[in-house]
Amino acid sequence: MAHARLVTLVLVLAAAGSARAAGPCEEGRGQTGLALAAAAGGLAVAAVDDDSAAMAGGLRVGDAVVQANGTLARSCGDYARVVREARRERKAVLLLVRRADTELPLVLAASTWERAVAVVAAPTPAEAPSVRALVATPPPSPLPPETHVSVDEVTRGLSTLADDGRPRASLTAYQKDVLHLRRQVETLAARAAAPAAVLSGLRTVLEYYEGAAVAWASEETQRERERRPRHLPAGETATATFFEDSEAAALLDEFPFLRATVVRDPAPGLVGESAGVWRPRQARALLWEHGREELGRLTGWLAAGTP
Repeated sequence: MAHARLVTLVLVLAAAGSARAAGPCEEGRGQTGLALAAAAGGLAVAAVDDDSAAMAGGLRVGDAVVQANGTLARSCGDYARVVREARRERKAVLLLVRRADTELPLVLAASTWERAVAVVAAPTPAEAPSVRALVATPPPSPLPPETHVSVDEVTRGLSTLADDGRPRASLTAYQKDVLHLRRQVETLAARAAAPAAVLSGLRTVLEYYEGAAVAWASEETQRERERRPRHLPAGETATATFFEDSEAAALLDEFPFLRATVVRDPAPGLVGESAGVWRPRQARALLWEHGREELGRLTGWLAAGTP
């Protein structure tokens, strides 16, 4: 998830849970080419990428976003929910913007969701991220200058994260390991110690393992909610609740194959929003499986001396 995935997944420090890499004001930017920012009274266009759906729709930096598909866009969360719904249903996003003293109706066409930005070989719209895609994510701070880091070291670390489905003993330990690997990758980037394509491949593989942390955290939250003892682990089909603006929802949008783990989507109710239901342990296993496949593809590519 260059493609700034909305969700790209960024791991928060151990014990603090997980968060998505891209903020909600950049939801879907990899396909829309549009980034917003909080402004007085609401949101404003912060960036319009070249050759993007946003540029084709006539959006300009500085435009104040008044409405998005009929929703008053007062916060990044409002905008993110509209984009996720439009992407899921493959429909247009109708934007009402204020430019100077004029209000203009602009549109991100339904074909927006067929776009793939900055890829070596563009995947189909429903394809999960691949090491073939060049991915840009907001990096954490690099490691100290004296710390030794190599591509081989990172790939070995990735290979042990969920080797044969046997993860670390706890979520906290797993989060710590994934965050350290992310910092190693960004250290390689800061030192220009690996080609851009290799760095993008490593970042893409990490997205799967970071996504597994989100699923694991959801499982842990549900366990605490039910006051279930740790020595009684949930089965693969055990369920947990989630809401549309949650990390779980963003994860499901990011990886289409996880739709198989959804029992029920969130939906508006008479009072607020009813929770959706998914199977986070099953999702975690799927993410590890796909992560291992992508890592195998990447290491094979590296062994062939492609970079």
